[in-house]
Order: sequence, then C-alpha cells, then structure tokens
Amino acid sequence: MASLAKAKPEAPADQVQRFERKLREAKQAMASLPGEEYHAGLLKVVRRAGWTTLAEGIFFEALIDSILAHTRDLQQLHVRLKAAFEAVQGE
Repeated sequence: MASLAKAKPEAPADQVQRFERKLREAKQAMASLPGEEYHAGLLKVVRRAGWTTLAEGIFFEALIDSILAHTRDLQQLHVRLKAAFEAVQGE
C-alpha cells in the first residue's frame, strides 16, 4: 500500500539564511567566552588573602551562581535543540 504522507515543503531561502546566520552568531558568541587562562586568573585572585570585603564576596558569589545557572541552561538548550532537529529529521 502506498504511503499518503505528504512531502514537507522546503523552507524559504531567506529563512534558511536567517537560521544559518543565527547559528553562526551563537557559535561565535560561545567561542568568545573566557577560557582556561581567564578562570585560572580568577582562582588566583580568589585564593589571595583579603581580596574582597564580605559584601563584595556576597556579590561575587551571586554573580558566579548566576553565570553557572545560565551556563547550565545554555547547555540544556543545546541538548534540546539537537533533539528537536533529530526528531524533525526522523519524521
């Protein structure tokens, strides 16, 4: 018996170009995040005695907690985006 599934229409060229541009921008933004050298420098500062006041330490910790939460969310978004691509390809 023949399948009655319809072929999916192709995405408009301008939409594909826009998606490609946004994917490149996301890749560049992630590549520009600080690396090992930056984090090693922060660890040296944190280990230095008297590097901050109690209030500044609270602020610093809040910023690090926020960076960590955003990073974990970004990681999860990448996993979900790939899963969505794979699900669409499997249809």
